[in-house]
Formats: sequence, C-alpha cells, structure tokens
Amino acid sequence: MLRKSLVSILILTAYLSSCLIIYNIETDKKEITSKISNIEKNINTANYINNNEKIIGTLTIDKINLSQDIYNIKSSHNNVEENVTILNDDNGLIVLAAHSGQGSIAYFNNLDQLNLNDTINLTYKNKKLTYKVTKIEDQVKDGTIEINKTNTKRLILTTCSKKDKNKQLVITSELI
Repeated sequence: MLRKSLVSILILTAYLSSCLIIYNIETDKKEITSKISNIEKNINTANYINNNEKIIGTLTIDKINLSQDIYNIKSSHNNVEENVTILNDDNGLIVLAAHSGQGSIAYFNNLDQLNLNDTINLTYKNKKLTYKVTKIEDQVKDGTIEINKTNTKRLILTTCSKKDKNKQLVITSELI
C-alpha cells in the first residue's frame, strides 16, 4: 500500500511538473508574440507622421540661454504643459507662451531678464527671423493679452509675472 501511494505521488508530481513547464512555455510565447506585435505597430505607424505634429521652428534667446522647438499650432504638442506654445500666427503677429517658475517645462523662467533692444531669434517655417525687444510690461492675467494694432511684424512672448501672481509678463518685439 505504501508503495502504491509513493508511485501515485510520483506520478502526480511528474504530471504537475509537466503542466507547469508547459504553462511557462506558453506564457513565454505570448510575451514574445506581444512584443513583436508592438514593434510591428511602431514600425508601421512611423511611416505615417501627421504633418500637424512636426516641429516647425525654434525659438532662440541667447541672453537667457533658451533654445526650444516649436510645434505646429494644430499639434497636440502645442501646449504649455509640454512646450513653448503658439497662441497666434497670422498677419505678421506671432504670440508665444510658456511657463515660468520651476520645473523642466518652465521655458520662460528667465524671460524677465530681457531688456529693451535685446534680440530674439526665431527660425519659423524655414525662415530665420530676428526681432528686437521694443516693449516690456505686466498686464492683468485674465486669459487675454492687450495688443495694439500696427503694420509692424511682431513677436510677442508671454508668461506669468514673478512679481505679481495676478499679472502676466508681456514682451513685445519687432522684426528687424
């Protein structure tokens, strides 16, 4: 009887061991298949880049050691949580906004160090543009920017004011 019990235990152990081995092999196959499938998806979609998602320019301000890419205004990357953001791009008026303060997305943190006549470079839609700072002001932070109409091509940069949490810093520059 003891011998039959030992044989039964050995058979049961062998059966469970083989089930475990088969389970592990099948699980490994699923992981490999899944990884290959994801790689194929990435390779296939890489050929179909949406033109709205492309980088269309670079803002460079040497004085504050800033060089940041700019995405198309319709891009999902055109937002202040990721990048310098285009708010307006028409009739010779480009308006860019970004965070200031602390953190990796505070691209305009040192914008308050700019002075009148400092230069700002913008490579935009395959054109190299240079602007000269003509006005620096704080405006009420209410979701709008007050801009006087002119025929001059301008670049306006805006961010939160470091001096007053209810204000925004607005830097106006003209194309030279």
